[in-house]
Amino acid sequence: MANAQTNDAWQPFEGADKLTELFSDTVLTSELGGGSMAVANYNADGTGELKAWNDTFEREWKVDGDELICIKIDRRFQCWRIEKNAEKSNEYRGTKIETGESVIFTVTDQETKLGAGTGTSSGGAAEPSAEEMAQKLANPTNPIMTIGNNFDYITFQGDLPGAGEESSFRYLFQTVFPYKLADGKGTVFLRPAVPIFFNEPVPDGLGGFSSEGTDLGDIGFDLSYGQTNKNGWLYGGGVVGTLPTATNDRLGKDKWALGPELLFGKVGKWGAVIGLFTHQWDVAGSGDAKINSSAFTYVYAFSLGGGWQVAAAPVVTYDHEAASGNKLSCRWASVSQKPLSSKAGPGSSSCSTGTMSKRTMRSRPEHLIRLSISPVMSAPWNEGR
Repeated sequence: MANAQTNDAWQPFEGADKLTELFSDTVLTSELGGGSMAVANYNADGTGELKAWNDTFEREWKVDGDELICIKIDRRFQCWRIEKNAEKSNEYRGTKIETGESVIFTVTDQETKLGAGTGTSSGGAAEPSAEEMAQKLANPTNPIMTIGNNFDYITFQGDLPGAGEESSFRYLFQTVFPYKLADGKGTVFLRPAVPIFFNEPVPDGLGGFSSEGTDLGDIGFDLSYGQTNKNGWLYGGGVVGTLPTATNDRLGKDKWALGPELLFGKVGKWGAVIGLFTHQWDVAGSGDAKINSSAFTYVYAFSLGGGWQVAAAPVVTYDHEAASGNKLSCRWASVSQKPLSSKAGPGSSSCSTGTMSKRTMRSRPEHLIRLSISPVMSAPWNEGR
């Protein structure tokens, strides 16, 4: 809006018929954080959908009286009072009744374009709410590209003297590359996991520990297919593997490993319950270690409102090659997480803690504290799908 304009330029835009005509069969576009675009379609029958970050968010809308346009976002209607700029025939301003925040939008024959708003977590006509983002990110079959940055602090325990005094820092880079299949027939995912170790304590063979420097570990990955049906049931499957990329032989197994992966679960407005089964065998490599290991991860996440979730992810691992008594291990992890504001940069942040079950070993991780920051991006190869 030009500096010459005054508050008197904004005049109430009222009347049920006028508001209905303004919003019927309308396409709204808005720029989200990170340069991603959102496109919302609102139909004359009161239905609609918002597409952002290669995923779809359901919408409903209605006119309330002669003054308000209301949009159903995250199970409840939010209402705006509309004003028209008397000095620019195609410019309007919407003010949210609940918060008083305003957004200016321009209307042309081709589209309605929203200007920059204040970016609250409650969402808008062309912006997902924090709660909607939390629901989408809790579902591993949604075609959303995330850049996972996990910062771990780990303490150790074991039979070696001084094992309980050791600790380490690790960084795990986990990216989700989704390829959305046409006609809503699911998504193919590639998820690499790249670990970097900082001063990792390793038994030195003399009854103590040596502190390794900064090294790359073995890279894990999975290549899988996933889909969620209209009732919220999700399923998927693919392959999981490990690449012998460790720059220090003491931090890797020098083995290629490969095996199946199966995913199933249920998601809803309340959260998600998901089970993941994987198994890996060594298939090549010069290392002496044998890999024959199964793992089951049980994830449940529950919504607290406003985008906040609490979750837990117990992991049960069975190493078929380990000595008797050390084959089965468990890790319990609890998570508190919340999506970041889309205007500040879309993504999610979380803090989690984990504990390993006790096993008879010379040295093993015992407790873990993880801070995760995972920006969300639009995958350019999925645009228009």
